[in-house]
Amino acid sequence: MTELQQRLATGRGKFTPDYPDLGTGPVDYEDSISPEFFAAEREAVFKRSWLYVGRSERLPRPGTFFTRELHGLASIVIARRRDGTVNAFHNVCAHRGNKVVWQEHPQEESKGSCREFACKYHGWRYGLDGRVTHVTNEQEFFGLDKDSLRMPPVHCEEFAGFIFVNLADDPVPLRTYLGDRLLELEAYPFHRMTQHYGFSAPIRGNWKLAVDSVCEWYHPPYVHARFIAKDTAKAEKLVPPVDAYHYDLFTPHMLTSVPGPPPLPPREPGTAGPADRDQIWVYKLFRAGLFGPDDVPDLGPLPDFLNKGKIKSWGNDQFWLFPNLSVQIWARGFYITYTYWPESVDKHTYDIDLYFVPPKNAQERLAQELIVDSTIEFAMQDVNTIEATQQGLSTRANQRFHLSDQELLIRKFHKTVRDTVAAHQARDTDRDIEKEG
Repeated sequence: MTELQQRLATGRGKFTPDYPDLGTGPVDYEDSISPEFFAAEREAVFKRSWLYVGRSERLPRPGTFFTRELHGLASIVIARRRDGTVNAFHNVCAHRGNKVVWQEHPQEESKGSCREFACKYHGWRYGLDGRVTHVTNEQEFFGLDKDSLRMPPVHCEEFAGFIFVNLADDPVPLRTYLGDRLLELEAYPFHRMTQHYGFSAPIRGNWKLAVDSVCEWYHPPYVHARFIAKDTAKAEKLVPPVDAYHYDLFTPHMLTSVPGPPPLPPREPGTAGPADRDQIWVYKLFRAGLFGPDDVPDLGPLPDFLNKGKIKSWGNDQFWLFPNLSVQIWARGFYITYTYWPESVDKHTYDIDLYFVPPKNAQERLAQELIVDSTIEFAMQDVNTIEATQQGLSTRANQRFHLSDQELLIRKFHKTVRDTVAAHQARDTDRDIEKEG
């Protein structure tokens, strides 16, 4: 019996009424088209939340580093110090504000290994902790306290191999921010999945609309019809019914679990897999598809925190770490991260990164690349719809929109953003009143 069937049997019915603070009425999408709200959102959400910037595998030894451009918020250097710890600092020279760490093009991100960072403008040097180690012609300055100079530090913490930064002056500790439900992620063997594929795309749409697109499975028979089947009618039948999903809200974060097709039987030596008229030949040949490889790597017993909804033919758990990170853990032994970086009210950058156990042979490598190709194609179909939604919303011809029970996470996500902005503005108002008093 599925979770929803159990709920119906006990008279509980839909999921959304379990969260009365969310309501069930129409929603207003002004938060996705208002420049004023976008400015407030950057201050309240992105300048005060923990933001994921990369995996610890990117810093395999002391002296390794990479930079992240946080799209108008900051330019950050993340480095592993000689004692093995990871720290972050603003990529700004203490001399005249030049960006310190870059290669051919200052607007592009970079990575590498070094003992010190050297500013290309006047040769000032900085240690792996961001502190000044050398000032060119130091004797020419006036009362310079070199020991106090540095690239400004940024709060940086690691969790389960994920590196986060926070731009606030005094943020809550990362583990406190994540909460007990997300701390369970530490039990998953992320460290074994070091084969990485990634891509990034600029999207002409508000970042929240992109989050919306992967928070529900109401749209696949229509947006992804050609990907799922030959026509929409057949795609509607192949997409699991509404009672096949599981939702979990643990403010400000959330989770959705989805079903997926079972893997194919084990491959016989010298064969590509069983004949199946409903599969394209390339999927049979490489034994892989959107939901992962059919030859699932042996990761041992999966942690108990996965598939809490006991979904039959479980496909993945998608953990949403507020504000802009999704970690999808797939039943077939790989994971994906999605991050969304707002640039303006109607533009953002969309990053997708896939991680696998390193392939042992060419067949496994080709299977992984087919999964990556399928994921990118699926995502790009969503992107077209996101841009169409932005254009429609921007006309303000219709300002009341109706969300179904399947869109519970969307309702929750927008409310969390709005509440975060409102709380920040209320604190600012209280501080102003105190100053006036």
